[in-house]
Amino acid sequence: MSNYKWENYNIKNMKLAKKFISLNKKNKFNFIEKGLYNHVRDILCLSLLINKKKKLNVLDYGSNILSLININKKIDINLFNFFIYDPFLKEKKNIKHPFKISILNKKKDLQKKHFDVVNFGSSIQYIKNLKDIEETINFLKVSSVVITHTPLTLKKEFITKQTNHKQLSQKIYNYYNIINFFKKKKFKLIFKSRNKNKYVASLKNKSSTFSLNLVFNK
Repeated sequence: MSNYKWENYNIKNMKLAKKFISLNKKNKFNFIEKGLYNHVRDILCLSLLINKKKKLNVLDYGSNILSLININKKIDINLFNFFIYDPFLKEKKNIKHPFKISILNKKKDLQKKHFDVVNFGSSIQYIKNLKDIEETINFLKVSSVVITHTPLTLKKEFITKQTNHKQLSQKIYNYYNIINFFKKKKFKLIFKSRNKNKYVASLKNKSSTFSLNLVFNK
């Protein structure tokens, strides 16, 4: 949806990930991240733990390792198989993960696998059409969907520049359209919360747009 250099963004996050890994090796508890990130990581962790299946396949859609490497001090990561879909990662970077994380960078890789939990951590707003994820993820086998720190509007959907990354555009989906999209796939909204207004990062319709966290279960 823009000419934003996601590759450069990922390089910066790789450097920060190495810092997290180093500090977590020296401490009993997790590294405290800035802003809302501790909160949204906790939502993901608790959403994973409410699933009863013994070994879950977890997909972090459109993300990078920074969203996962800080949770190994919070939950037993041996209960899960973690996958990250990052289409902008052309090659696997030389970084030693604290636990196994499989990197997928092609849509066909997603189509070949089944996932129990799908996490959209601030990524849905960069998807042009929800049909894109519908065509690449088999939601029949997914039991939970987690959406965190994502701007959604109560009015008509719109595209806007992002305030904290001027070259980046985002599509602000309608809140009820998101609910209905997953409802048609047999998901029920079981949790919702709001983040501070500054995390909306939208130049338009600020009064009717909110940064939200949503959890859906079957």
